[in-house]
Amino acid sequence: MEKFIRSISEIKEDIQPTKLILFTDSKKLMEILSDEITDIEFIVTTSKPPLTKLLEKGNVQIRKLNYPPEIGINVLTQAKDIMLTCIAEGLVDNSDRILFVISTDVDTILFFDVHNMGIANLKDKVGSRIDIKVLESTFNIGSHIVREGKEGIPTGALFILGDVNNVLRYTRDSIKDPLQGYNKSELNITDRSNWKTIKEFSMMDGAFVVDEEGFPRSAGRYVMFKEDINDTVEEGFGGRHLAAASVTRNTRAIAVVVSSEGPIRIYKDGEKIYDVKSV
Repeated sequence: MEKFIRSISEIKEDIQPTKLILFTDSKKLMEILSDEITDIEFIVTTSKPPLTKLLEKGNVQIRKLNYPPEIGINVLTQAKDIMLTCIAEGLVDNSDRILFVISTDVDTILFFDVHNMGIANLKDKVGSRIDIKVLESTFNIGSHIVREGKEGIPTGALFILGDVNNVLRYTRDSIKDPLQGYNKSELNITDRSNWKTIKEFSMMDGAFVVDEEGFPRSAGRYVMFKEDINDTVEEGFGGRHLAAASVTRNTRAIAVVVSSEGPIRIYKDGEKIYDVKSV
């Protein structure tokens, strides 16, 4: 481990990253690196979060994973999903240079210049239609749904963001709107204190509709779509994906589909533009 830690320090000094992401379940490595990495943001992704002084360090964020590290080279796919999730949740932005350290049964060090990653363009694709903070918050809530489910049972959700007037014309109530009686101006999706409430509403039948600035407009909406929309959705995808493709084809909205199996997918103009397994 000492040689690996020296390599991390030498590479960090050489490439000058803006953030370091550590993917490991080794508490010893977490603690050693947290003592050494004090000048940049340090994001620890692990299925076994430590209950130590590590949590008190101002530059350290802990992100708990649903699943333990994969075995062998498969861990690289898991690392990819971690990186994409961090981008979508706003933990990493377009200007970041990321030193990504993996220590499982495989020890390796990766470097990402986020500006040169195609996925960073996601924000450019949707930014003109909705506030990017609305998308990041929606993705965060979706990640919580994947990790926690509904009373421990895996479930999914469909969020429709923006172009609200057209979306409401293209959808109808599937249940009595559960938002009736709530002061919607106090339920902005970008306010973290509202996430638990919004999470519960979004897991009900139908879509959860949010305006461009993050204020909820309706819940439990049924999306009306024609059969030919099946041609644009991959085989095996369910009703939420059909609804997302349909509503975004016919409006300027962005749709976020949270699958009970784990993936979160984003649709624009009837097409899937983002697909990552939330971790």
